[in-house]
Amino acid sequence: RGWIGDAAWTYAVEHAGDLQRRLMDAGKQSLRRGIEQLRPGNTFRDWAAAVQGCAEGEHGFFLTRGLCGHGVGRKLHTPPNVPNTVEECPPTLAPIKPGLLIAVEPMISATTREKREEPGKWPIWTADGSLAVHYEHDVYVSADGPIVLTEGLDELPDVVGA
Repeated sequence: RGWIGDAAWTYAVEHAGDLQRRLMDAGKQSLRRGIEQLRPGNTFRDWAAAVQGCAEGEHGFFLTRGLCGHGVGRKLHTPPNVPNTVEECPPTLAPIKPGLLIAVEPMISATTREKREEPGKWPIWTADGSLAVHYEHDVYVSADGPIVLTEGLDELPDVVGA
């Protein structure tokens, strides 16, 4: 009792065009690649390099700057912050340790790294109004590596109401 989870998933309603499908694939793939790096001894820079390399390097999309994952527990947002890009990682990072419970959530846009928001309010938009996706899993880091607590989301369809 009293523990909080945090997850997000992107869906298309009734139809997904080529761009939407490519964005969704890049979002889910970058999330999976990053999660593979959430192991004891690695750092969040390893996470960010995997996510950024996949989303921007392989797929040619853009990670939204200024947004990050975070710890979860008895409160929704707790330390540590989990940056999604290498540039946003602090220069010195402690190694990841077993027992860490985090929500990891890259947000990927078709054409911009920048966001538009009203301070303290939701939603957040891409600065240029382009399409974006957001996928988020809760991950527990065990001595043997990452355990995805919200893995059931991976089984959901990309298009609903079709």
